[in-house]
Amino acid sequence: MAQEKIKPVGEDSMSGSNPAFSNDEVGGVKKDMGLVGIVISVMAVLLLVVFYYAVNNNMDELSQEVGQITETRQMVQDLDTKMTEMDARIAEVENLPEVVRSMVLGGMLEEINQKAGYIGERLTEEQKEKLDQARELMNQVQEELTAE
Repeated sequence: MAQEKIKPVGEDSMSGSNPAFSNDEVGGVKKDMGLVGIVISVMAVLLLVVFYYAVNNNMDELSQEVGQITETRQMVQDLDTKMTEMDARIAEVENLPEVVRSMVLGGMLEEINQKAGYIGERLTEEQKEKLDQARELMNQVQEELTAE
């Protein structure tokens, strides 16, 4: 078996065992690689700055849209409240014929009561008592109509 020489890696290339590159050429490459590293890191920083501003701009737009969604949600809640009020008013309007009927009947009873009061002034005491009882009953009916 032939014995082989083992040499550490990197020791040969700098000592000139590779005739294709001289020491001056290898030293210039190191300087150029350092310059490339600096350029790459400056470009990376610039890209990060651009990326930061792009993300920040998108976040501003997103927060505006979230604000609009919140405003829209509030508007929908307001409309829901107004619809509930309108439903209550419609229910009142549906009951309006009953209210109008009660008002008309109450007005008629009031008119009859006034006429009975006028007539009561011209009657005897016994007739006046009976008329007062009738007026009291009409007042009770009138109160029931206004309570509805």
